[in-house]
Amino acid sequence: MTDSSRLRWTPPEPSQLPDWRGQLVEHLESMPAMMSLREALRAGRSTIVPTVPGLDATEESIGAQLLARSEADRLARARLYYATPDMTALALAAAQTPPTEAVTVRRLPSDAGLIVFGEPIGGYTEDAAAALAGTLAYRPGASAPVTTPIVAVSWSTWTPDAVALDRGASVRWTVRSKAGRGVVPPRTEWVWLTFWSPRGLFSGLAPDTVIGTGPNGGPMTAHDIDTAREVSGPPLQWDNEMLLRVGASFAPPEPDTTALWSHVVYTAWQLMGQEGATRWAETEVLPRARAGAKRDARQGITDPSEVRVVHVHRTHRPAPQAAAEDEQGSTGRREPQWSCRWPVRPYRRDTCLNPRAHAAGDCTHEDRIVRGHIKGPEGAPLRTGDTVHLWDTPPNSERTTT
Repeated sequence: MTDSSRLRWTPPEPSQLPDWRGQLVEHLESMPAMMSLREALRAGRSTIVPTVPGLDATEESIGAQLLARSEADRLARARLYYATPDMTALALAAAQTPPTEAVTVRRLPSDAGLIVFGEPIGGYTEDAAAALAGTLAYRPGASAPVTTPIVAVSWSTWTPDAVALDRGASVRWTVRSKAGRGVVPPRTEWVWLTFWSPRGLFSGLAPDTVIGTGPNGGPMTAHDIDTAREVSGPPLQWDNEMLLRVGASFAPPEPDTTALWSHVVYTAWQLMGQEGATRWAETEVLPRARAGAKRDARQGITDPSEVRVVHVHRTHRPAPQAAAEDEQGSTGRREPQWSCRWPVRPYRRDTCLNPRAHAAGDCTHEDRIVRGHIKGPEGAPLRTGDTVHLWDTPPNSERTTT
């Protein structure tokens, strides 16, 4: 029987994020992390591929070391954020319309960061047994479709000239795409996004489901893999990454891809930073205990490790009942729906920031996310701000109560 408790992503308490980050940094410096990244590179699962021409080492070996070092460095500098389930659902709702502005660094809430979401921002399904093809663990005839949720994202600004090596060696950065592999041009500015999935939430399949062949030649089951992942390693595991070029437009969204998830992340940044009449988010800061801060410092973590809990602003927050109804329909492994929280999703508006200069073409524009038209349960009041409007007869009638 499948254990239903293992099917869902269960987010941590926000106060746990500093410890999670510490575990990630420690893990990235370990041999298991190097081996995992090396296999990802060999299997073509990594989007960003660093190489060092002239070194007496395989591309996968040196690439894994560079990726792990870069990842650990970004996490050590990262400001920590937790997006509540409501905030996650709002970002997903608004991101149904892709960002129209070019990638802008000022949208980042911090130069480097890690945000954990209260619900998955996406996911993908693949056959874990088929993914072992070409390895000693492959077992002909095995089939094990697995849905992996994406629940966290780390980021930093980045240039391909950022990593210096000893003895004058230089790193050549390439990016995989459907068109093949291309070199990242030097002296260009990017935003590096890394996507994380939960460790130990391998399948949700029956424990005796055969995935492949174990080291002893016998069948390797879903239970075997889940058990191995639970014994060691941090709560999150590296899934993939991508680069957003500063000043470039967003790529068209494709389901279950890093490109689509990047729309959600960028939209969340927009919502977090938007001020004025439509302020979407409010932030609660959780300080780090002194003992934890000392432990972080010993680990080389330079961020103060405060956690910023990002809520939907109280003037836009959905009713608890609506959130609960949406949660019941969520699988915990894919992005949730928002049919109750936001029956009509927010939308983007191209806003001129300097209307007086608009006619002369000297103005600048940016995305602003505004509320869609409002609808809700028939006959129920709907709170849109500090005023509640009740319609007890059709809108064309003169009889209303305010």
